[in-house]
Amino acid sequence: MRGTSDEFNRRYHSKYEKKQKLTLKEVSTMASISLSFLSEIERDKVNPSLSVLKRIANALGVNFTDLFGEEKRSIVIRKNERKPLVHSEGSRITWYALSHGSGNKMGPIWGVLEKGATSGDVGVGHPEGEEFLFIHTGRLEFILGNERFTLEEGDSIYYDARTPHSYKNIAEGETLLIAVPSPATF
Repeated sequence: MRGTSDEFNRRYHSKYEKKQKLTLKEVSTMASISLSFLSEIERDKVNPSLSVLKRIANALGVNFTDLFGEEKRSIVIRKNERKPLVHSEGSRITWYALSHGSGNKMGPIWGVLEKGATSGDVGVGHPEGEEFLFIHTGRLEFILGNERFTLEEGDSIYYDARTPHSYKNIAEGETLLIAVPSPATF
């Protein structure tokens, strides 16, 4: 979470944990993570995975972007104004919000996948929704259920997000993509 921890901590404490009168232990229980791990996240001692951060947001009853994104609801986000939502060093993937605020039906994000970066093991699906990916630059191996696809620059895929899926950057360099989950998960 380097570069985003101050924003995360400010929002997590001031907007959510304190307003909802939740203790750290209650949040850790609701997010199904250990109290010590949540404490380390707050102190910027660890780089949690995207799924852990989503569980924290879900436990607080908010969208992921509520913990990281800008509070303003402007329509335009300039390239030079984008801030990383999350960068977990282990995954080598950085996500940037392409929209502001909570309550959105879609949550478009810009992904920068370093060479060899992977989303993790197949078997991860979401409880609901649909997702769309567009490959701007690079190549992506995408596994959806029992099917395997190679997506190249200009290709896209639209799928039921409940289906277990994963992906890996198989380009010689970075792969840049746009992902649009619905409902918004970021």
